[in-house]
Amino acid sequence: MLNLRKIHRYLGVFFTPAILFFAFSGALQTFGLHESEQHGAPPPVAWIAAIASVHKDQHLPQARQAPAAEPVASAPDAAPAKPAAAAETSPKKSTLPLKLFVLALAIGLCVSSLVGLTIAFTNPRSRKETAIMLVLGTLLPALLLFM
Repeated sequence: MLNLRKIHRYLGVFFTPAILFFAFSGALQTFGLHESEQHGAPPPVAWIAAIASVHKDQHLPQARQAPAAEPVASAPDAAPAKPAAAAETSPKKSTLPLKLFVLALAIGLCVSSLVGLTIAFTNPRSRKETAIMLVLGTLLPALLLFM
């Protein structure tokens, strides 16, 4: 049982930085803070867009390039696209309750992870190994991001 506790401690500490990052960036994305109001416009806050790019695409955002011209459909029998105004409209349900739940989930996950990290560091016999796992769990994803 002691070995199982050690494995749990080291895995928990190793993954805590990633859990905190993804919970925080996911909460920001839930409220759309990583996107601008107008398509193609720069994001309102650059660092939020950057961490959203890491969260969604596993890389830092690249400099924007001019969009490539869309290829012309070559199939003559293709059905014409419906105009946006003709699209069926249905009453939208409020997404705010679920967004608030996701925010509470992210906060709970962050608090739980930080409490677990605090508990891991309270054991003086394994403090050094705990610190090493925390540093590795912080540096390894950063190194992989820049590879």
